[in-house]
Amino acid sequence: MLILPARQPRRIRHPRSLRHVRDEAIIRLMVETGVRLGEVIALTAPDLDLAAGLVTIRRGKGGRGRIIPIGPATTAAIRTYLAVRHTQPHADRDDLWLGERGCELGTDALYRSLRRSADRAGIDGFRPHRLRHTAAHRRLAAGGSEFDPMAKAGWARVEMLIRYTRAGASERAAAEARRLDLGNH
Repeated sequence: MLILPARQPRRIRHPRSLRHVRDEAIIRLMVETGVRLGEVIALTAPDLDLAAGLVTIRRGKGGRGRIIPIGPATTAAIRTYLAVRHTQPHADRDDLWLGERGCELGTDALYRSLRRSADRAGIDGFRPHRLRHTAAHRRLAAGGSEFDPMAKAGWARVEMLIRYTRAGASERAAAEARRLDLGNH
């Protein structure tokens, strides 16, 4: 006989704060694409083409711009942020990311906010720059070409890709060896 658990009362969803939806959107963007913290801060609403899943970095390191594709989860997180942002004071500002008081979000404030979130999640030694390493490693581990993380992160030289993905190289090599299973061919 199947015994069903007692029906739980419905929980009322409390709207998430601007900081929470903003930080989630930023973390998703950074971990998916490898964009720099300064590039994230510099984004404006016209830099987003969410219908096409594209983000334009107008001026990256070295003054180079680029267009970066983003996936559905990152797009959804940015849309959620934009919906909450729309209800905030100073929502008419050109800056994409608003601070908690409705004004411009600075690099230091975002850095501190992301560190607080990481601390609450139990992640020791978090630094936003590590998300660039994570993004490059994940792309290669999923079978992406070397040029994909280079283009998204804004690297002009392959040496940067090697430097950023060195730590996960043996993990990727072991996974590829298991997948290829060359000992049985």
